[in-house]
Amino acid sequence: MHFNPVTLQDKEIFNRYLQGRKRQLITYCFSSFYLWRDWDPYSWAVVDNALVVKSHYNNLDTICVPLAADDNAVLQATEIMIGAYRAENKEFIISEAADDDIALYERYWPGRFSAEDYLPGANYIYLQNDLAHLPGKKFDAKRNQINRFKRTYPNYQFLPITPELVDGCKEELNVWMGRHDSHDFELQQEYRGSLDALDHLAELGCDGAALLVGGKVRAFTIGEPLNDDTYCIHIEKGDVNIPGIYQAINCFFARDYAQGYRYINRAEDMGAEGLRKAKASYNPCRLEHKYYLRLRDA
Repeated sequence: MHFNPVTLQDKEIFNRYLQGRKRQLITYCFSSFYLWRDWDPYSWAVVDNALVVKSHYNNLDTICVPLAADDNAVLQATEIMIGAYRAENKEFIISEAADDDIALYERYWPGRFSAEDYLPGANYIYLQNDLAHLPGKKFDAKRNQINRFKRTYPNYQFLPITPELVDGCKEELNVWMGRHDSHDFELQQEYRGSLDALDHLAELGCDGAALLVGGKVRAFTIGEPLNDDTYCIHIEKGDVNIPGIYQAINCFFARDYAQGYRYINRAEDMGAEGLRKAKASYNPCRLEHKYYLRLRDA
C-alpha cells in the first residue's frame, strides 16, 4: 500500500473525503494536514472508499480516523489498515480521534478499542461572541489590554493580508522566531508552516489579517471555517513588546472573520504551560478531547 506525501495539489481530494461528516478537531481540514505535514509528518492513500492519513508524530506510527462520510467506508478502511499493520507485525493505533469517533466505533464494534486521552492535544473551543465582544466581568482584563493598545497606538490599522503585506508578515514572523530557540524542532515546524500559509493563503482558502502599528506589521493571524458552526485559527503571531497586541488581533479577527459562526477552535496547547494559561484565560466553553485508540485484542 503506497502512501503519498501531502502536497498543495491534494486539496481537492482531501476536501472530497472530508465532506459529509462534521468534525470538531482542527486536524480535520486540509490546511492542517498541509501546513503541518512535516511536523507529524503526514502521508495519505485512498483505501477502499475512504482516505487514510498516516502520522508519525514523535516517531509513533498511527493512522488518523479514515475520512469518509459513510460509516461503512470508515469501518472498512479501518479493518483493512488493521490487517496491514498486523501483516507487518506492528501495533495498530488510531490517533486524532474525537468523542464522536469513539462513539462511531463503539456503536458498530463495541469494546474493540481502548481510548487514551491525549491531554496536550485537546482543542480549546470558545463562543465566537465571547472572543469577538469580550462580554462581562470575566473579560475585564482583556478589554483593558485592548483599550490600552488603542490609546497607545490610535493610528493602528487592521487589514486583510494582501500580497503587498505578505513580506511584512514574514518580517514579523522572523522577529518572533528570533525570540525563541532556533534549534527547537517544533518551533522550526511552526515557523515553516507559517511561512507556507503566508505564501499560499489563496490556494488554501484561508483568511488572513494583520495588525499594523506605524505602518509596519506587528501581528498577524490566519484561519478558516472548520465546519458549518465552527471557525478555526491556525496561526497567530505578534510582537510581545507591544502590550495588548495579541488581545487586539484575537478580538478583531474573531469579530470580523468568524462572524456568523457559533464557535471558534483555537487548537491545542501542546502541553506548554504558558500556552495553556493563555488559552484558558479566554474562558473556553469546552475542550474537544483527542484520543489514541488501541485494539483491546492486540
